[in-house]
Amino acid sequence: MTIEPRPPLRHRLRPAHWLLLDGAAVAGYGVVAWAVVGAGIDPWPLAAGGLATACAALLAARWSPVSAAAAALLLFWLSPLSDQFGWLAVLPLAFAVYRVAERHRTRPALLVLAAAVTGPIATALPSFTHVGAVLPFGLLLAAAWAAGVAVHQHRRYTEEVLRHRIRRVEAEAEAARRRGADERIRIARELHDVVAHSMSVITVQAGYGRLVADRQPARAAEALAAIETVGRESLVELRRVLGVLRDQDQDPAGTAPAPGLADLPYLAAQTGAAGVDVEVTVAGAARPLAAGLELSAYRVVQEALTNVVKHAGTVDATVAVTYLDDALVVEVTDDGLGGERNPDGHGLTGMRERVAVFGGTLRVGPLPGRGFQVRACFPASPAAAPQATTPPRTAA
Repeated sequence: MTIEPRPPLRHRLRPAHWLLLDGAAVAGYGVVAWAVVGAGIDPWPLAAGGLATACAALLAARWSPVSAAAAALLLFWLSPLSDQFGWLAVLPLAFAVYRVAERHRTRPALLVLAAAVTGPIATALPSFTHVGAVLPFGLLLAAAWAAGVAVHQHRRYTEEVLRHRIRRVEAEAEAARRRGADERIRIARELHDVVAHSMSVITVQAGYGRLVADRQPARAAEALAAIETVGRESLVELRRVLGVLRDQDQDPAGTAPAPGLADLPYLAAQTGAAGVDVEVTVAGAARPLAAGLELSAYRVVQEALTNVVKHAGTVDATVAVTYLDDALVVEVTDDGLGGERNPDGHGLTGMRERVAVFGGTLRVGPLPGRGFQVRACFPASPAAAPQATTPPRTAA
């Protein structure tokens, strides 16, 4: 089970927590501001009103920064009544400007900054005979605005990166689903050829048996036995494929005979033309197997040799076919580069599904030291492949 990482503390805090933190910060600011600035404002009701306005603006800055900026700016504009109002209002106004720039786009945040700068200008009123705190307060507000813009842009960038990763993961999942669906369709089309061939054999044998049933009962019995064998193998293959394939309408394209183990020398020659010499060895008593099983074994070898050409960095490979009493084992081994060969790729996915259709096992991985091996084991009980008997020509 995958455990998700714990989010940062600021993402775990609820609105009530933030309200308590802001309240504590505002209370501390009120005490310090009263001791440093408020006590110097006369009369004291004016000082109390100014401090209350500054504290309210600071408290509202997190939830409604535009309103907070307006309240702090109002206190700034009252600077002609007391030059201490600017000192009370500068921190709440700077925090409000920061919050506006952090939450909103650059243009509305710039408008709020332009309005906020009029506050420091008000400290030079009413005669403009002194510059007041226009420059330091203006620089502080500009710095707060720039910090808010930087945080806003970083947040947007992080969100866009996250959305991009989500889209990429979804696209990869969809591509994997499509690869699996395409591989199933390809398997179904190839098995269609096998089933069509089996039905043709059954039709021919049934017609021949009907013709000779009266005159040659033994030959008719042979035809029936061939029909029984071919029909049983076809039913087994249909049960296997229905376990992994969806019910889809397939285009019965491709009428060429399906390749089998007898075609491995030709496949080795093709691979040799690509620069990799392939040695094919056969062990055990070779026997005819179900056409679908031989086709799947051939495709596994084909894909494994393709990976050797693409990834192994070697010029030699071996294909070993072993006939056991109850199984067929095919191994493709190279002495090239080890390591992973795209374990989630299309080719290995197709190998796994082809082997799984017959209830077999697939082992893929690097060898100790150097080299790579693909080993597929298919359960395969001995069975003779029936041959269709050509009906004799009848006299005209």
